[in-house]
Amino acid sequence: MRPKKRFGQHFLRNRGAVARIVAAVEPRPGEVIVEIGPGEGVLTEKLLELAPVVAIEIDRDLAPALQQRFGERLEIRNEDALEAAFPDRPYRAVGNLPYNVGTPILRRVVADPNCTRAVFMLQKEVADRLVAKPGDEAYGYLTLYVQLFASARTLMTLEPKSFYPPPKVRSAVVVLDPSRKPFASAELIDLISTAFRMRRKTLVNNLAGWRNATRDDITRAVEAAGLDARVRAEEVSLEQFEKIRGELKT
Repeated sequence: MRPKKRFGQHFLRNRGAVARIVAAVEPRPGEVIVEIGPGEGVLTEKLLELAPVVAIEIDRDLAPALQQRFGERLEIRNEDALEAAFPDRPYRAVGNLPYNVGTPILRRVVADPNCTRAVFMLQKEVADRLVAKPGDEAYGYLTLYVQLFASARTLMTLEPKSFYPPPKVRSAVVVLDPSRKPFASAELIDLISTAFRMRRKTLVNNLAGWRNATRDDITRAVEAAGLDARVRAEEVSLEQFEKIRGELKT
């Protein structure tokens, strides 16, 4: 099949990378594997040796070709992973995510309580955000969002020549294991999103007015979290954000 630009298709050709990705999935007995964007089926072929596979493929041409190739062994869904229902049982997610929609798919998966691990190929710039630490240039909203639900580590980095057609950027594979924080909430997510609204501004300036909090309220909350009032969001840990949220609620 000719890769379709509108779906951000870049088919993996690196067999060594395929082996490492499949090895990292490690499904437990009774779990299924959800493969997002199976493409030509290079991962699918190996994943089917581990556990039952549910493949979500948006391409109307690829979906029937995969079904014909793998037959009844594969459950193929010709759906958009941004909207498709995930299994209501424990599953492991894996896939070479399209760069143009990789982040929202990632957020959906890590927040799903039925996901027991995710192994995703992403644009390296996005992967760097997932494993960034406070003070790193890549540290931001996505870093903290993922930390609320999972721990992340980089499995490997791949050059453009590992794909057809070669993308213009490097790629990386990340492994995400569930680690949902007890304080995860929509309110905290909203606070963090607001905190990174303008990276050059201080945390106090970005949060002023958040849910009717005054600048003085924000300043007191930031200082109560043990931070300088001039701190910027990229220097604040997840636990400190939760402390600020708690102070603003009292």
